[in-house]
Order: sequence, then structure tokens, then C-alpha cells
Amino acid sequence: MSHEWSLKELYESYDSPAYQADFEALRDGYKQLNELELVDELTTIKKIIELIEQIGNLSRKLSSYSHLQLSTDTTHEPSLTAVGKLRKLISENAKVTARINKFLGNSQTDISQDDHLSAYSFYFDELRQEASHLLSEEVEEVIATMDLSAGQAWNQLHSFLTSTVEGTFDGKAVTLSDIRNLAYSDDSDVRKRAYETELEMYQTVKEPVAFALNNIKSQYTDIARLRGYDSAIDITLEESRMSKATLDALIGAIEDALPAFRRYLKHKATLLGHKNGLPFYDLFAPIGQTASRKFTVEESRDYLVSIFSKFSPDLAELTQEIYDNNHVDMFPRKGKVGGAFCMNLPFLKQSRILMNFDGKLRNVVTMAHELGHAYHGLHIEDHLVLNRSYTMPVAETASTFNENLVMNTVIAEASDAEKISLIESSLQDATQIIVDIYSRYLFESAVFEQRQDKFLFSKDLEALMLEAQEKAYGDGLDSDVKHPYMWLCKGHYYYPQLSFYNFPYAFGGLFSKGLYALYTQEPEGFVEKYQAMLRATTVSTVEDTAKQMGIDVTKKEFWTTALAEYAKEIDAFIELTK
Repeated sequence: MSHEWSLKELYESYDSPAYQADFEALRDGYKQLNELELVDELTTIKKIIELIEQIGNLSRKLSSYSHLQLSTDTTHEPSLTAVGKLRKLISENAKVTARINKFLGNSQTDISQDDHLSAYSFYFDELRQEASHLLSEEVEEVIATMDLSAGQAWNQLHSFLTSTVEGTFDGKAVTLSDIRNLAYSDDSDVRKRAYETELEMYQTVKEPVAFALNNIKSQYTDIARLRGYDSAIDITLEESRMSKATLDALIGAIEDALPAFRRYLKHKATLLGHKNGLPFYDLFAPIGQTASRKFTVEESRDYLVSIFSKFSPDLAELTQEIYDNNHVDMFPRKGKVGGAFCMNLPFLKQSRILMNFDGKLRNVVTMAHELGHAYHGLHIEDHLVLNRSYTMPVAETASTFNENLVMNTVIAEASDAEKISLIESSLQDATQIIVDIYSRYLFESAVFEQRQDKFLFSKDLEALMLEAQEKAYGDGLDSDVKHPYMWLCKGHYYYPQLSFYNFPYAFGGLFSKGLYALYTQEPEGFVEKYQAMLRATTVSTVEDTAKQMGIDVTKKEFWTTALAEYAKEIDAFIELTK
């Protein structure tokens, strides 16, 4: 077993005949699309779809190869060059892409006359919805062009400032990433001093970053208005294939559950010797005896296969294949990016997983998470090319479900001392995707509302963030030790084409939690329905996807049931640590 992934199934190299031929085929696909006479008839629609399928497959294959190369070597010059050429080609054809999408969205041709086109009925429905908001081709081209020196430039400024700002900790220069990682330290003094250093580091960059946030949100609001949306969140809901009723039910259930999370936070504060709630710098303080078991790569494979085989044979088989066929890049090395991810390659009926494995249990859980994404990919790979895209709210369903499978097994096998640490770690994560995400949702809503009338300097943004944290965390946090700069360090606020990248995390975590509760209550027939649901994620709304499992996500009841599972964990944690 190699511990570095194989990419030869994509291309041997950038100089290979296969790569060169695919790049030219992509260029030719755009050329044909641009030259096509747009006549609203079945023959033309079929030709357009054929070309879009070709372009979609080729662009994804070419970009996947470069992205995967750069993930393991961020300075790989041939990949950087290739990415630049591909982006240039795609941007040069932005106008024809907008023109074709608008044409298809306004087409009156009955696609049910053709079996292949009929399979794209959901795709065409989305194009019709999108077309109702598209502006003229010329205006769309101007927006795309100007965004390079507007929204994207402000985004780059945020990335540059937050990645280059330096502080000093224990006599050494530190980056923002370095200092934020110390929030997980075993040493309470280190956690506190790191928090204080972090807040100090923001002082030199907070005002220019505030300018970035103001202008990104202004641009988003202006474009939303031009396209006929009532508000920014309407775009996010449409792109998420999610109704406002579902969002309201989710947020309402979260608000009802906040007292339980505050009870957990106050209990943790007491365990750490705090009397007025948990200071922000101790949110991630470890509690209990950390699981000491270490895994080799082979042991992690066997452990996961053993757990997954009890759920579904195809998940166990996929896990075995990904390990054994060199589809994982396992260990950290110089030039490799941090963290972990899974990239689906449906055109190969494969996935690739990047890890930075150190043998600890948390890494095994992370591997389970990424295998969930691969499992999702397995169940959508047979869709037609243009039917393989799923949205943010459902993106974390299979991955988080896998985590539940593994963590429940681990907790069941652990000693009482280890259970404390494992349950508390789970509650830390839950607090982030429920309570902190709620505070981010409140903050971003307030920014959009207030930015219409005034410019928000850092002091204004700090006040809005503290207010949002007060509403979300309540007396669970020490009122004197919150984090006024959480708007500055979270990159999600600075995506020029995306707003409210917060509630989808809560949706994904709770949806998976609720599904796991259903599985434990009624395991018979669950797997088959679960697989059908994953397949439906790319060709259905969020609501219709959930109906595959007999769930109505527009009602609070489901979300309340899912949140009750966390309440049980909170009770267990408090009982174990009395």
C-alpha cells in the first residue's frame, strides 16, 4: 500500500497527449458552443446539452488534476501554470456561458420528447429559475469582469492580511493560524495568553479588513437588487435548493435548544474553575483523559472497515478499495496543504482523499468523515454529467453520518475516563455548528441590514459580533471574555459570490444526527432508503431529498428531535463529571 495517492488515472503529466488533447477538446467545445445558432427546437437543445456535458466533464477533469497536484505541492509550477491557462479559458467564455444558460432557461421546447433530455428536468427547472434573475449578456459580462478588481480583490486583501499578520508569543513570531491553534492546548495559561495575543494581533489589520467586509457585502446587495432578489439570503436559499420555511424551522429549533448548550458550557466552566460562565479562550479546552490508542494506516483501515461493514457492505468495500488502490495521500510533508478533504471524480467513478495522518483517534474519525464524502460520490456517480451537483446543506450529510457511526462505536468501547473526553469533544463540535453558527447567522444578518444605511467600522462590527454572541451563548459565556473579532478571522464572510455560509453547517450536522437517530430506532430497511436519499441530493430540493427518509424539514419537530440527541450527550457528560 502506497501512502501517496495515484493521479495517473487522470493524466500521466501535463505534457501527456491525453492532457493536451483534453485541453484542446475543451477549447473546441467552447468554440462550437459560441458558434451555435440558438434556435428554440429539440435538435438545438440536444446539441447544446451535448456540448455542455463535454465542457463540464473536461473542465472538471482538468481542474481536478491541477488541484490535487497543488494540494500536495503548493509550489508546483506546472500546475500553477495549468490553473492559470484553464481559468483564462473559462473566463474568456463567461459571456457565452451566460447566453446559453439564459437561452435554455427561457426555452419553450418540450424536453419530454427526448429520453436523455427528460432526465434533466430538474436541471432545466433550475435554469428557468436562474434565467428569471439573469441580466443582459453585456451586463453579466461586466459584472464578472469588474468582480476581479472588486469583490475578489477585497477577498484577496482579507486573505493577505490575515495570513501575513504576525504576533509574538513566548518570544517567537507567530501567525494567526499558529496562535489560534493554541486554543486547544492542555495548558490553561497558554490558552489565555494565546487569546490575548490573538486579539492584539487584530489591531493592525482590523480597519482594512472592515473595509473589505463592507464592500463585499455592498456589492452582493447591489447585485441581488439588480437581479430582482428581495434580500441576500434569498440567493443563498435558492442556490441551496432550500425554502425559507425550512430555514425558519431550523433556526427556531436551535433557539429552543440554546438553554441545553448553555448548561453544558456553564458546567464546563465550573470544571475549569470559572464562576461566571466559560471565557471564550476555554471553549476548546480539553476535558478528561484523551484516548491514548494509536493507529497505523493499516489498523485505521481495518478498524473502519469493521465498523462500516455492520452498516452497509458497499461502504466497507469502498473503504477497503480507497486504502488499497492508493486513492489517499496520507502523511504530511513539506509543501502539502493542511487539513483533510475528499474530491469526487465521478468521470472515473473514484474519489481522492487528502489526509495529514498522525495515528491519533481524531485522525481516524476525520478519515471516516472524508470516506462519507466518497460514499456520497459513489451514489451519484451514475447520474448524467449535469446531474451530479449537490448543495451546501446536504454536502455534509454522509460525512457527518460516518462520524456518528465511528464515534458511537468508540464511545461504547471506551473506559469511563476516556468517555468524558470523547463526549466533551463531540459537544465542542456540536456547540460550534449549533451555537456559534447561530451567532454567525445573526451577525451576518445584522451586517446586511445595517450596511444599507451606514459604513461599519471595526468598532461597529465588534459591537454586532458581541451582541450576536450574547444572543447565542447567553450566560454560557463569561460576558467579559467573548471574542469581538470572530468576523475578522472567518473567511466565509468574504466570499464575493456567496453569503450566509453558516446555517448549512447547522443543517448538515443536525440532519445527520436526526438520520442516525432514525437508524438506531428502525435499522430495518434504513440503508436502502439512505442510499436513495444520497442519490436524490443532486436532482431534488432539500425538502424533497428529506422526504426520501420520511422527514419533513419544514417543521421544527424533526430538528427538535435531532437536537434532543445532543441534550442526551450533555446530560451524560454532566453525570460523568459530577
